Amino acid sequence: MSSRRTRLWAAALAAFAVLLTAQSLRADGLMIVPGPPSPVAMQNPFPLEVKYHRVTVDIIGQVAKTRVEQEFFNPSSQRLEGIYVFPLPTGATINDFAMNIDGKMVAAELLDAKKARDIYLDIVRRMRDPALLEYSGQGAFKVRIFPIEPRSGKKVALSYTEVLTSDAGMYGYMYPLNTEKFSAKPLQELSLRVNLSGRERLKT
Repeated sequence: MSSRRTRLWAAALAAFAVLLTAQSLRADGLMIVPGPPSPVAMQNPFPLEVKYHRVTVDIIGQVAKTRVEQEFFNPSSQRLEGIYVFPLPTGATINDFAMNIDGKMVAAELLDAKKARDIYLDIVRRMRDPALLEYSGQGAFKVRIFPIEPRSGKKVALSYTEVLTSDAGMYGYMYPLNTEKFSAKPLQELSLRVNLSGRERLKT
């Protein structure tokens, strides 16, 4: 194998190493179902089951566009309201966000930034969960999801763009993988696809 091809494969492997170890650093998109106001610790705010988590990443040069698709299933007999939270990488920009309503993907209602943070911090305070506390300090994207019908799934999709930083001439991409921690049952499907392209073609 030529030295050039070795460097290309090393760069690719390094990027994937960062990607896979990211799950220990932070969590990914989750759906919180807040309970009624209470001064005591709240009951499980994650009654929904994550059916699938699909990620598609397109990296062109230094720019990475990530698309995330998830489905949250409500196994209860009650209509629920949730808050979807997704931690954005530093400097990332949301391109779009949609959820399934009557079989169609439509733009979701965005919460006022202060209101979303107040609700979220109240949940964090009552749960006393260090993992959730990490979100409150990040540039997390938060959106109100309603309704989540009984015994039905709610599909959400978002995409965001970020500029990758260089370290000694190598670019790293990170995506968090910790979905099952915030699911009532084990995840049924997880897929991750990364498309790399640039000015110079990768050869096999």
